[in-house]
Amino acid sequence: MDRKLFLEKILNEFENWWTHDPHSSNINFYQNTITASRLASLSNKEFIDFFYGFVSEGGRVQSGGDRTKNKFRNTVQNNIDRFRKYVLKPFRDNFSLKDWFLQLEEYPGFGVGIATIFLNRINHRKYPIMNNKTLKGLSRLGYRISSSKNWTNYKLVKQYQDDLLNDFPTLQNYYKADALNHFLVAVYQGQELISDYLQIDNFENELEQHEIECGAEIDETNKEELYKKLIECENSKSEKITINGKVYKRHNYLMALIKKYRDHKCQFCSTTILKANGAYYIEACHIKPKAEGGKDSFDNILILCPNCHKLFDYGERSNEKKRNATYSITINEKKYKASLK
Repeated sequence: MDRKLFLEKILNEFENWWTHDPHSSNINFYQNTITASRLASLSNKEFIDFFYGFVSEGGRVQSGGDRTKNKFRNTVQNNIDRFRKYVLKPFRDNFSLKDWFLQLEEYPGFGVGIATIFLNRINHRKYPIMNNKTLKGLSRLGYRISSSKNWTNYKLVKQYQDDLLNDFPTLQNYYKADALNHFLVAVYQGQELISDYLQIDNFENELEQHEIECGAEIDETNKEELYKKLIECENSKSEKITINGKVYKRHNYLMALIKKYRDHKCQFCSTTILKANGAYYIEACHIKPKAEGGKDSFDNILILCPNCHKLFDYGERSNEKKRNATYSITINEKKYKASLK
């Protein structure tokens, strides 16, 4: 399904939720308190109390920082003048966002999530928010981004949210765009909508992979040729591939190649599933999820039956290792091995 068309449906539901949710009324909550003049004029005690409260309530965007607020208070108390200068830098004309971002580690308790919320509270049309929900939400919308809260991902968050703001002007600013991430990750209605989209997308991918598998391009190819083709596909930078004049997603072509190479057999339990139409059913699974930076690569893909796929996704994992082109893992106290060559 076309992502933009489905996003229009999601945005319609989101707008109804936004109108009645505290997120909308909190958009200008700090408008008169997070200003250069006010923060500079506060006494040391007032300054500490203000930021302690800001961190504790998550800037009225994310859940409160109960685990970090005391660490943060100690940070500010021990470096009051330095931290005050630091939080006033974004108000300056010569402000370097990258330098400021990379200095965050010097202030324990003032993590990337709350720090980018602070920036957003200074100017919600200039600075996006990046916390766990941001990264999960964008990933669920199909954007390629890992779960790391680093400078590279912050630039990607801005790029992706700029795309959303351009395509859907009703989002208006980065604060509201981040509320969309919250809606998709933490609100049942949004979770159901994105689940519907992912199921449709997965179904369409399965159909395309089946079509590719049934074509002579793959069906009549031996193991050696299959391996050569999948490595070429893996190294391709194009998102699309043309086979016999028809365009397919490169991802689906690669998954079809790997499934064929693995003989449509589960790498954990050796099950094969023969469908009534004579074709085989099997699923592809990323060892390292794409949301965490995992790649569509031969050594990051397992071919699993539906039961083993769900076991891999939801079971209790331990002793995970990659060694000599072999992947091993313990799930629910049972050991599994799979070849990656």
